[in-house]
Amino acid sequence: MLWRTHFLAGAAAGLLLTGHADPKTMAVSAGVAGIAALLPDLDDPRSKLGRLVAPASWVMKVTVGHRGPLHSFLGAGVMTLLAAFVLRFWHEYTYVYGHLVPLVLAGYLSHLIMDSLNPQGVPWLWPVKTHLRVPLVQTGGILERVVVMPIMLVLCGLLFW
Repeated sequence: MLWRTHFLAGAAAGLLLTGHADPKTMAVSAGVAGIAALLPDLDDPRSKLGRLVAPASWVMKVTVGHRGPLHSFLGAGVMTLLAAFVLRFWHEYTYVYGHLVPLVLAGYLSHLIMDSLNPQGVPWLWPVKTHLRVPLVQTGGILERVVVMPIMLVLCGLLFW
């Protein structure tokens, strides 16, 4: 999937998790989960986040490959724990901390779900290398651009409203 689709799917997951709240909380929730939805592609130097941390991204690609551990339950757990650790020291308020960490997990998992719709699939149970997939949507293909991305955008709008 393209980064825009992942961001919108993550934002939708964040809005779904947050439920009805004030607009500021909903916007922050959508943003945090949307950005978290980009994290699994840190192992791809061509990805939106991968380009921002190119040297680290290249090291990950060479050592573990794209759609390896970062595209698994293990990767989701490690990244969520890392986010929890960083957020704990970044912000002292329990409410903010308790609200943001689940959003990171929701956004991250949305990425894995969306990539499972791709012919490459996702190794959910890494280090077991079997990729689980429902090969419906080609990355950047017409179905993603004309159907999936607009559906995610409309879903975000409906959840925000």
